[in-house]
Amino acid sequence: MKPQVIIVGTRHSLQAGDDSYSPSQLKAFDDLLDRITKKYRVKFIAEEMSRDVLGDFGVTATVAKTLADSKKLAHRYVDLTCQERSALGVECTGLRQTGRAAGLSAAQFAALEKTVAELRECVWLVRVLDSNKWPVLLICGANHAPRLQYIFNTVGKLSVIEVNDYDAQSCDAPALREKPRKAGDFGR
Repeated sequence: MKPQVIIVGTRHSLQAGDDSYSPSQLKAFDDLLDRITKKYRVKFIAEEMSRDVLGDFGVTATVAKTLADSKKLAHRYVDLTCQERSALGVECTGLRQTGRAAGLSAAQFAALEKTVAELRECVWLVRVLDSNKWPVLLICGANHAPRLQYIFNTVGKLSVIEVNDYDAQSCDAPALREKPRKAGDFGR
């Protein structure tokens, strides 16, 4: 069975293509994503990003959005918008206020932050499922890749972590995985 969800973990600043990376580093990342879309015949690119934070990186589109447009692939930023986070009370400021008001210790607050991260990951899952376009390339922060693989596999969408933590410090793009990881393999 071929994977339906191909996951690439990286840093958000590289994902966005901000100016802290050289043109050759951004091209290497773009080339990696292009190779993955060809290898898996990707139909849809989803990203842990929201349109309203692109300006924080000084960009109007991510590296993957630009690639999707050039290849005429469907694309969606699947993270909660600032407005959605605020409405849920899970934006950074609101979450800190909640933690203080509830008298949470540092360890308890860390657990709350982890729970909020899991809530966001579930939103991404639902938004990708809602697209119903397969296979999908999902780009996220590296710390989310193992859990996303787990939750997609849990709902019956075979997923593989193609690159767990892409590092742009080297312009040499990593080799693509030969075989997908099995369900429950968290890259350890």
